[in-house]
Amino acid sequence: MKNKIYFFSILLSSLLLFTCCGNDDEFKENELNGSQKEEQKNIRIDKITIDDLKIKDSYKSWLHELYEKVDYTPFWIQKNMDKDSIGKFLNYINSDVTLNLPFKYLSSPTFLQKDAPIKKELLSILRCASFLSLKDTTIINYQNNSLVPVQLVSQDAFLQFIQEKSPEENWIHHLLHYKENNPQLIQLHLALNEFTSNFGVENNVNEKIYLKTPEDSLARLFITQQLNLRNYLNDTISDTTLIKNKLREFQLLNGLNTDAKLGKNTMEALKETNYSRYIKGVITLDKMRLTPDSLLNTKMITVNIPSYNLAFLIDNKVVNTSKIIIGTKNNQTPEFASVMKYIVVNPYWNVPYSISSREILPNLKKDSTYLAKKNYEVLDNGKNPINTDSINWNMYNARNFPFFIRQKPGPSNSLGRVKLMFPNNQSIYIHDTPSKYLFAKDHRAFSHGCIRTQSPFQLVNDILVAEEHPYLDSIEVFKKKEEETYLILNEKFPVNLVYHTAGINDSTQQIQFYKDIYTKEKALYQLFEAPFKEF
Repeated sequence: MKNKIYFFSILLSSLLLFTCCGNDDEFKENELNGSQKEEQKNIRIDKITIDDLKIKDSYKSWLHELYEKVDYTPFWIQKNMDKDSIGKFLNYINSDVTLNLPFKYLSSPTFLQKDAPIKKELLSILRCASFLSLKDTTIINYQNNSLVPVQLVSQDAFLQFIQEKSPEENWIHHLLHYKENNPQLIQLHLALNEFTSNFGVENNVNEKIYLKTPEDSLARLFITQQLNLRNYLNDTISDTTLIKNKLREFQLLNGLNTDAKLGKNTMEALKETNYSRYIKGVITLDKMRLTPDSLLNTKMITVNIPSYNLAFLIDNKVVNTSKIIIGTKNNQTPEFASVMKYIVVNPYWNVPYSISSREILPNLKKDSTYLAKKNYEVLDNGKNPINTDSINWNMYNARNFPFFIRQKPGPSNSLGRVKLMFPNNQSIYIHDTPSKYLFAKDHRAFSHGCIRTQSPFQLVNDILVAEEHPYLDSIEVFKKKEEETYLILNEKFPVNLVYHTAGINDSTQQIQFYKDIYTKEKALYQLFEAPFKEF
């Protein structure tokens, strides 16, 4: 009889243990369901369970100190919490990819899906406490191009995170909004989550087909192979129309013209791995943490150099967006912040001395009519126009050129019909351009550093409307006068020039990736440990 009782006791214990420690693929609701609900109210974290974890002693001490503050009561596997929401949250915390971090960046270990719920909570708390230590800071030290060491937040700081969650808020939403102040950063974080969920973080480099030119006879095979490697296409699809549609989607993802043609830029994007795109997203998120809080929830212009795009925002809502042309690799558009102060209609172009002495002077030596053709005038040191008939241009070179050159207002002026001024020591501003055809290109690095915009007067209109400027209705009149006219803004606002290789498409609200056109992030890529191909 005793043997039977002992047998049934063992059987009952095994069933209960199986209920708590199932080996499902997900942390599911049935792990803490049914008859356990009453037990949840009194469940406690066993001190021995913490001591038995294969983690650093400092982590064990941290956990003991935390749970002593709450009488060893679990935070997430107790009472009547939404088990499905908790399960998703713990899986979210358990993944470097969903947290949008470098692989193995957090030193705290991850749990296995077969682990018991209590162990999952303990390991998740360590990862959460590590992640929260990144609040109000970056993961990259940009002074010496190194990763910032991660530590655990204090127990009190972690408890504050727990206590500030509202009942109606899910844990993932609370984690992101507690850690980040910038709503645009959170939007990009979630968009990167969607990208990695849809397409993975594969790291398949090209091994079989390599095209030297887009005209190669193997172009169609190359496209299908690369779309397949990037998880945009499966092996069974051969329909040409469907492949073109997938290629258009891929081009949009990478900020390219959606023409379904294999140009040089599309070919380069197809060869890039999703892991590389993921790292672009991680670095961009990190750079966005450098944005001062003073620039959030305000009126501002953001120029993202690699995206060839400008956006005018009011209270984090995009009011105007426009294609732009930026500086060449030899004349790079710099990153900086300034303040928009005034607008000039029909501006003169005061040609930078470097351009006057190195580019215009050689043309003056070859063509005596060059000044008239380009509508240029020459100024002395006092900025007064002078007669150039008696000047022997051959006497001068780039080192002794004593004059200043400016281009008069008009339709052929290099600045177009308007420029927007945010004074800075690098002589960078936003302006119109007569060379509208360049906006049809994918990559638009053609200027000497200034920013040419495709729709300048729409931008001017939106700025003037936002502040109800008294000369809003006079712009067309000023344009026709062909005289330089200054419009002083009543409301000064920030202009931020950034270098982000990932961003949000204003139309689709989905993530886009951009080429590192100035190769500024090449050194940063080396900080990240690449996954295996099959990751």
